Amino acid sequence: MANLIPRDFAGGEELLGKLMNSFWQERQMNTDIKEYEDKYLVQADLPGIKKENIRVSYVNNTLTISAAQTETTETEEDFGHYLRKERSSSAYQRTFTITDIDEESIKAVFEDGVLTLTLPKASYKDAPAKNIPIE
Repeated sequence: MANLIPRDFAGGEELLGKLMNSFWQERQMNTDIKEYEDKYLVQADLPGIKKENIRVSYVNNTLTISAAQTETTETEEDFGHYLRKERSSSAYQRTFTITDIDEESIKAVFEDGVLTLTLPKASYKDAPAKNIPIE
């Protein structure tokens, strides 16, 4: 039976890496970033998270979205017992490098479990109109 598993299992680290990536992928917030001429639109799925447990910051060209979900505590009056308990406390964080943002004009809306951020481009606001000569 010892011969069933090769001693020099070259793909072991790769397999472990894939398993860990799969584990963490399930625990991260799914995020879309879309670029427009004048802004970026960021949408992050945060189902089951309360608005007051979400933090968004933009510092040194880095957008950070953090969220925490806390487990509810049981009261002494609850005499039931769990047959299966899969929900627990958890924290999520994603960071993205996005340059050329007008920091003062960033807007955030949280609705139906989706965080939507509008990040206006600074260069779009500051760019003066340029007349192009026709030859």
